[in-house]
Amino acid sequence: MREAKIQEATSLQMLLEESEHCQACSLGKDRQNLVFGEGDPNAKIFLLAEAPGAKEDETGRPFVGRAGELLTELLAKAGIKRQEVYITGSCKCRPPKNRNPYKRELHACLPILQQQLAFIQPQVVICTGLVAVHNILDPKARLADVRGHWFVGPGYQIYPTYHPAAVLRGTVKADVLVEDFKRVRESLK
Repeated sequence: MREAKIQEATSLQMLLEESEHCQACSLGKDRQNLVFGEGDPNAKIFLLAEAPGAKEDETGRPFVGRAGELLTELLAKAGIKRQEVYITGSCKCRPPKNRNPYKRELHACLPILQQQLAFIQPQVVICTGLVAVHNILDPKARLADVRGHWFVGPGYQIYPTYHPAAVLRGTVKADVLVEDFKRVRESLK
């Protein structure tokens, strides 16, 4: 029933309103806020992340914690304003203890994500992190193998890169993400 309502939405706002009632998986009952997504509804760049953290669950906004602050900074260094992109997660509710979302949780959110993509019609989807890559590109992909390469999606290009949290952990240099974001910006028509 809920999935039918999601698919019947005729606007991003209607999709948000329908999604706020979602209980398609167990994460819905424990969330503080649905983290639907935000940004330019006509964005050429659609930034797909993993799942909300504590700060996102608290505010209902994507990428607002430390990784979000860094994301905004890295986008700016690449000549992209955060307001110019649309940002959302593969999963719309916070998994306990910030664990990666389970496949069934990602599957429950997939109709919402597909509708967001249909309404926004971006040119490029940047997958930040392995969960996003597995969700819309290849469930068996290794990030090291796909990062920095272009893939054809249904109506958009897919560009995988690292999650900004990898920079915070010190496993990836910030310049790598800045260069990836620049490549995406330069690809836009």
